[in-house]
Amino acid sequence: MKKIIIKPTYLFLLSFVVFCLSGCDGITDINEDPLAATSVTPSLLFPEVIANMSSQRVIELAGSNMHAQQWAGSSGTWLSRSRYTLGTASLNNAWTIWYTTCIKNLSLVELLVERDNPKNVYIIAQAKILEGFIYSNLTQIWGEVPFTQGGNPAEYPYPEFDSQEVVMEGVIDLMDEAIAILEQDVDSDIVTDLIFEGDKEAWIRWAYSLKFKMLMFMANVKPQEVSSELQALVNSPLILTNEQEANLIYSNEIGNENHLYRFLTTNWAGVNKSWYAGRPLVDLMNALNDPRRATYFELNRNNIYAGIYQGNTGVASVSKINTDNMVKADSPDRYFTASETKFLLADAAANGYVSGGLSQANTWFLEGITLALGYYDGSTGEILQTDKDTYLASFPDLSTLTKEEALDYVNDQHYISLFGNGIEAWNQWKRTKSVDFTIPTNSSATDFIRRYTYPRDESAANINIPTGVTIEDPMWYEK
Repeated sequence: MKKIIIKPTYLFLLSFVVFCLSGCDGITDINEDPLAATSVTPSLLFPEVIANMSSQRVIELAGSNMHAQQWAGSSGTWLSRSRYTLGTASLNNAWTIWYTTCIKNLSLVELLVERDNPKNVYIIAQAKILEGFIYSNLTQIWGEVPFTQGGNPAEYPYPEFDSQEVVMEGVIDLMDEAIAILEQDVDSDIVTDLIFEGDKEAWIRWAYSLKFKMLMFMANVKPQEVSSELQALVNSPLILTNEQEANLIYSNEIGNENHLYRFLTTNWAGVNKSWYAGRPLVDLMNALNDPRRATYFELNRNNIYAGIYQGNTGVASVSKINTDNMVKADSPDRYFTASETKFLLADAAANGYVSGGLSQANTWFLEGITLALGYYDGSTGEILQTDKDTYLASFPDLSTLTKEEALDYVNDQHYISLFGNGIEAWNQWKRTKSVDFTIPTNSSATDFIRRYTYPRDESAANINIPTGVTIEDPMWYEK
């Protein structure tokens, strides 16, 4: 995997530039303000957008690991997240930064290109893909969010909230627009970004993959309407190898470390004091004799892997998260993995959304497991080849099972593969319900958390914010 080093001085300069740009009354002020800051090249905005986008995913929204019941917090903030007590600052930070620093400045990128270098259409496509990815995160965390009016605060100071269906369709439209641009053979610059280093084909793969994922969520509600679109994507260039993964890889350089690692070292002197194994995941992996247990977790004092139910505090015999493997300085924020692509394809085939049936589903299923196991090759969490082979051989041929049985295998493996990707694992559970969860101890909830409440700042400022929304309200796409 490639390593991108984000220079602190570079980001400081970018922060200043973006602050200057964001200080305008509205995005459209770019056409009127003669200040030098308005002439910044769009490529300088991309590192700021990507770094801020990922920082929210990695640290502010790290509680999603608990909502996915893969991690459990034993004290403080992390126990609160396990019990569905959401941090006001975290909610405000993620919402505000994604909409202002990220989405607003991606809109600004498009305006700058159209004004100064209209031939550089590839940069516009990159901005559309990033924008779509951020909106996909927003809607899967909050549900109904501003989309059609979300990127233009000057014209829409009180943006209306769109339904999740509209937002997901909008993300798909953004991917289609970006793909149509990138597949043109034109004389255009492309930003040497922190994700793919300006690899146009890699951006195309990510766009197609994200489109496929959004359609799979929508297929839960209206399979007949989206199946033809899913089928059309099967032979498209998708993310199919671990080397093609979309991610931001942090570094060992001081100031550029993974934010969870920085929390670990700053607050706990590098010793994990509150991150433990969630019982639903550990029980599932124990039943399968999954070789990733040693990668994900530490053995407990009884020399076994044991998890804890969310909200409990008796952790003396519970396995800790293996931070030596999973929370390192250079641990990436993984936006889209190759194994995820394969599991989504297997899911689609098993459901009959695409051709091939359970036989094809079995092929993609095994390829997904192989990719998930192989992801740790060359790292401290590497899995022995003999263990990989034994694990793969332990599964039945999905073509000999019922559709429901096959989907259980596919979705369980998809869920396991997303360890450490809290937002994705949480939403995978919401989409499939493949793993049995428990209501957290000492939580006031009567059902599982499906969404976050809207940030206090947004509630105070926007007269159009939906009312009466609770954390237990199912997402539109849930069955």
